[in-house]
Amino acid sequence: MRQPLLIIAVALGAAVMGWQLNDYLRESPMQSAPGNTVAPGFVLQDPPQTLPPSIQDEVMIPAVAQVTRSALQQIEALYEALYIAENEDEAALKERLHALIALHSGDLATQQRWKELLALRQRLVVLDPNNAQYHYQLAELQSQLRLYDEALYSLYFILQDAVMGSKAQALERRIKTQLRLAQGVTVPLTVVGAHHVVDATIQNLDLRLLLDTGASITTLTPNAARRLNIDYAQSQSITLATAGGMVVAPLIEVSGFAVGEAAVERLQVGILPMSSTADFDGLLGMNFLRQFASSIDQQAGLLYLAEKN
Repeated sequence: MRQPLLIIAVALGAAVMGWQLNDYLRESPMQSAPGNTVAPGFVLQDPPQTLPPSIQDEVMIPAVAQVTRSALQQIEALYEALYIAENEDEAALKERLHALIALHSGDLATQQRWKELLALRQRLVVLDPNNAQYHYQLAELQSQLRLYDEALYSLYFILQDAVMGSKAQALERRIKTQLRLAQGVTVPLTVVGAHHVVDATIQNLDLRLLLDTGASITTLTPNAARRLNIDYAQSQSITLATAGGMVVAPLIEVSGFAVGEAAVERLQVGILPMSSTADFDGLLGMNFLRQFASSIDQQAGLLYLAEKN
């Protein structure tokens, strides 16, 4: 199946970005594999392009090359082959293409070669502009690299996509939050006696936590854990220093922990009763605060949180 829109997008993208696919694919003349012919009526300005032997061994298509190329060049060649492939070859080509992309992306991520991974993601969007997952993966990486404006632009095209739309919208919200954090956000503090209390949320459940910069770890009371349906009976333990001495407390990991617009995906918290008779749900400790550039204005009753540089 030929995709005119995709072919036009690839041609325009290649012209702008200076990709010279035909130059390196013309090194050997076309060799037609036995039993394969170019579809009748299909006219090319140049002979059908070829694939490296490693690809041809798995997929029989017209025009087999005798050269080995880099992963990105192989991806380019596979896309080129898709444009001229017969229908019966498409599934095998796509399977090989997706496997190669996943392998190359994984290698670059493991080696933390972010610039090259970014270039690969950008190129895939040009080669396959109708693939919503490629747009999402590009935006996700751009967000991780703090290229927030670019990430929002990448998401713009798939916000209403039937499959990826909801994930794209969620990522868009997180990026906008990161943009605000880059400028710094304020969280109001409530004074209760000698303590400052901050409102927090875990999995959309509202909590009242004492701000304690002397606590190395954030804690929740057993009652708060029950409200969150957290079972910590079989969890590992941690030894904590309290005003009453050293205590052993269950240690769990929670997701979706947020204070105002400052959120972390996962946070370890201890389960510890509070000696205070006030209705508090735990302590906000340094394992959350140190993930941000934070400061406290006691006179104004504000906690400042910003993205770390």
